[in-house]
Amino acid sequence: MPSPVFAATKPEDQLAQMKNALREYVARRCPASRLPIELWDLIFEECVGDAQEMSLVNAPLNVSQVCRRWRNISLSNPGLWSALAVTPTRHHAEDDYALEALHRVVQLWLRRAVARPLSVSLAQSDSVGSEGPLLLLLDAVLLHAPHLRHLDIRAPEACLIPLDSPALYLPALERLKIESPWPQPLAASITLPLHRAPRLRSFAVLRTSFDAAHVFAFDYTQLTELTLLPDAQAAPEVFWTAEETLTFLAEAPRLRTLRVAVNDYMPHRRTLAHADALQSLTLEFRDALSTLPPRPTRIGAFFSLLYTPNLRHLTLRDRGAAHPAVWPLHQFLDTWPQAQFLAYLSTTQLRALTLEHLPLYETEVIECLQRVPLLTELVLAARAQGGLQRNVGDLLLCALTSRTVPPNGTPIVTALRKVEFRHCGKRCTEQALISMVDSRLGALEYLRVHRSALPSQNLAAQLARWDMVKVDMHY
Repeated sequence: MPSPVFAATKPEDQLAQMKNALREYVARRCPASRLPIELWDLIFEECVGDAQEMSLVNAPLNVSQVCRRWRNISLSNPGLWSALAVTPTRHHAEDDYALEALHRVVQLWLRRAVARPLSVSLAQSDSVGSEGPLLLLLDAVLLHAPHLRHLDIRAPEACLIPLDSPALYLPALERLKIESPWPQPLAASITLPLHRAPRLRSFAVLRTSFDAAHVFAFDYTQLTELTLLPDAQAAPEVFWTAEETLTFLAEAPRLRTLRVAVNDYMPHRRTLAHADALQSLTLEFRDALSTLPPRPTRIGAFFSLLYTPNLRHLTLRDRGAAHPAVWPLHQFLDTWPQAQFLAYLSTTQLRALTLEHLPLYETEVIECLQRVPLLTELVLAARAQGGLQRNVGDLLLCALTSRTVPPNGTPIVTALRKVEFRHCGKRCTEQALISMVDSRLGALEYLRVHRSALPSQNLAAQLARWDMVKVDMHY
């Protein structure tokens, strides 16, 4: 009886069968084919990473198209399909066939994940003017709502409507991030399903008109990270007050990271708000246009009531008045509460400090840095426009060296590795700059500073010698 391999009658068919048999024999003799499936699973999972862009050049799609065995292995491993990032383009918005193909791929991808926890990122391209593609994809993703662990959405607010469904339940959701760079006020407000996500640990809303009061409508004591940074032109009620911020910090015992915009009304608390777990704090102060009590008293009262002994990263930004035409910025330039803020810094163990748009001069910055001797990162930023820049000054640069400088004759924050002066004026001599860098060679990793004049030959030679530190000069 003839072998089934050569059962074909036509010579060309027999030749094709012989070639296939030879390829299968060579594949079986390949050392890689002898690896166990468990080892291939580990290799493929290392290729995938966290959330690859959906493309034929990235895993798991590329490894599933190498050979029959790799395809069977990748399709049998749901973990390879548990992360997905999709960005519809203008092509999908203008071509219904392309959008339908993308929709089918997303559905197939999520089905292959079976019941694995999903990490999904949906983002609308800047060139797309329609919400239709993202709405269609979000509906497909929410069909797998019970398995969603991480959900990131970057889209207009109109795309968030599917999240307001009363039937939506997110039992496994741990991280929710929403960003809307294109604010579009809706006729009816959207209530995000925070109370339907019992395991939510990280919640972030960026540049939207989301009402921050919704955070208090669910059990936020489990949160470890919260970001509420609405659009700068959002209504005042969207911003938290100083009282709400202190209350939240006192009642969220697991919170490690907080980024929030604060409308700094006078707090009513009379006891300290203890936030022992807090490690990173970002506050964007927006003036509430309240003349009584004055602004220095309001902000000073805030810091006098805050206790964060384990804080490592602190960022403070001054957004200024909500309506500069009503209350010009220059009217509160000299209102930063030094005494209360210095006392607060003394209770922390800061490693990174960022002060943006605050009315601090060289001597005031030195006073702040004396309270945080373990600092490794320092960023000082003035407003880029408007004539409100502050000078870095030789005094501050000298205070960051090992030389004797006022006010106490000793160097400050000797562990600094990263220093940035953004739009902080240009009054720093070359000698002060050289002394500052030379005294920290071996420890300093990055320096950014403005100067008023182009570098001399001496400074140019120093820049070439500083190969251990990246120096970013702006003239």
